Amino acid sequence: MRRTTWSLPALPASPADPAQWLAALLRRNAGCAYLRRFGSPTNEAEFRHRVPLVTYDDLQPEIDRLGQGEPDVLFAGRPLAFERTGGSSGGSKLIPYSAEGLLDFQHNLAPWLAHTVRRHALSGSAYFATSPVARQPESFGGYPIGLPDGAYLGAELGAVLQRHTAVPFSVASIEDIVRWREATQVHLQQASDLELISVWSPSFLLRLCAGIGDPQQLWPRLKVISCWASGPARQFLPELQAMFPHAAIEPKGLLSTEGVVTVPDATGRCRLAPGGYFEFRRDEAIFSASELIAGAEYDVIVTTASGLYRYASGDRVRCEMADACGFPVLEFIGRDALSCDLVGEKLTDAFVARCLGSLEGFSMLVPDMLRPGYVLISASARSEDWLQAFESRLGANPQYAYARRLGQLGPLRQLVRRDPFAVVERVMHGRGVRLGDIKPTALRADDFWLPIFEEMPA
Repeated sequence: MRRTTWSLPALPASPADPAQWLAALLRRNAGCAYLRRFGSPTNEAEFRHRVPLVTYDDLQPEIDRLGQGEPDVLFAGRPLAFERTGGSSGGSKLIPYSAEGLLDFQHNLAPWLAHTVRRHALSGSAYFATSPVARQPESFGGYPIGLPDGAYLGAELGAVLQRHTAVPFSVASIEDIVRWREATQVHLQQASDLELISVWSPSFLLRLCAGIGDPQQLWPRLKVISCWASGPARQFLPELQAMFPHAAIEPKGLLSTEGVVTVPDATGRCRLAPGGYFEFRRDEAIFSASELIAGAEYDVIVTTASGLYRYASGDRVRCEMADACGFPVLEFIGRDALSCDLVGEKLTDAFVARCLGSLEGFSMLVPDMLRPGYVLISASARSEDWLQAFESRLGANPQYAYARRLGQLGPLRQLVRRDPFAVVERVMHGRGVRLGDIKPTALRADDFWLPIFEEMPA
């Protein structure tokens, strides 16, 4: 049994405030084509006044120019790599990564790891699912799509994790998903000193650990599991806690391909990341991080060192604790970018997740295009009373309630299928979404989901 001491590199200094981070970014990238289009703003006020809010479609022409080898488009120089987004159920999107953007990722991750090591007195091994697994190498304009773990983590932090990892980083390069899973399970079964598991989705870990033995016997020293624990991922926590009763489950911050929004602080609370500039939209008003009100919900707008400027991420958060210095505690509640609008009702993932509440087990709402309405896909049947109460909560959306009264939408139906999230995982992975980055969502809007589940046996 390995008994080692975690020796982490010195933590990088964080910017004093978000405006300071933004000013440094604007100086560094003042000559790039995108910022020159808006007069190369030099400070926060000019930036917010001149540079518009954008979506991915707005930036795609510039991203295509980067892929064609053009320098100084969204940031100074050329990208190190691109990465595919995993949040959309439709076609994937390519996000550029600059050298400074990767540094911000590392600077946000390092303090969290240091806090976790110190808080739980870690000395054994760890399993990190950081980079994509089970996918073939690919490129865009000669740039790699995706990077190995060492590149995401940086040389110093990567070397530390290399010494402590229970599963060699090289396993992630196995392209066949069955062989990757088997190899990962073999290494984990041999890691009797495992103390930390860090994954994105709790469902990823549940499926990985299915059938490999009793976790308490395999990993008696396991102390902490870091994973998504808010929004639709919350429904997997009871099953995860039942499988790992001897370990603490700590919420992972809001991290996506586009950027890091929140990271756990020294107390484990998910606080706004120091490496980035963030704005928050409520109704039509835009707020800075220092202006947030506890209890209010906001859409997140990110600016990153990798060339996303005032980018509407589609993530929706609730402010749990305001902070005058600009680093509030935020909880992810869903993605408003995932929405469905059959007859004008526009249901969103965040809203449906709230309507589902603390329901255990995976459940997902999908549209019925042939008989306009919605179907709840789940692994176990819900009572008629529960379904009526759920639909009543959906009726808090006045457009949904109006469409139901007019008969434009039929009554809510349910479809019970075995392990429905495994189906979601298989379909999404087949459509190019990274394994481990497949988020459980309360709503999927594409028309292909219902036929897939209807063709499955009950």
